[in-house]
Amino acid sequence: MTIISKTAGGLSLFSCLSDMHKTAVLSSNNEYTKASADTFIETSLASQKANYVSYKDAKRKNWLLKNNFMGGINETYGRIKGYFKGFFSTGVRYIPNFILSLGAIIPKNKVVANISALGLGLVEIWDFIKNSSGIFERNDYLNLK
Repeated sequence: MTIISKTAGGLSLFSCLSDMHKTAVLSSNNEYTKASADTFIETSLASQKANYVSYKDAKRKNWLLKNNFMGGINETYGRIKGYFKGFFSTGVRYIPNFILSLGAIIPKNKVVANISALGLGLVEIWDFIKNSSGIFERNDYLNLK
């Protein structure tokens, strides 16, 4: 049973890390899009305002708007921030999985490894019931109360 326990722990650990990465990529893309839109709006508003009328300043502001000045920096920062935000917010959800996976992989004691693998199975079953099946989720949105 130890090989099964260690395999289950390894697969669960891989599954958690894979999900954390994929969620982080989604969050990174969302933050990139938000940063891009925010930068465009800020630059657009800034190009429309002036302390006094000046042809030279108007040309510069239009050039900054057209070339999306500072957009690349803000978008890159948004991507990085979004990735770490998504990775760690998902990682918090998988703390029990990490502990049980490591409990199934690391110990040489078969009893500890098997108990950890059984606990891991229960956590995965509960996750499936709660998050995938929709049993404990509100689904009566069409019924107005």
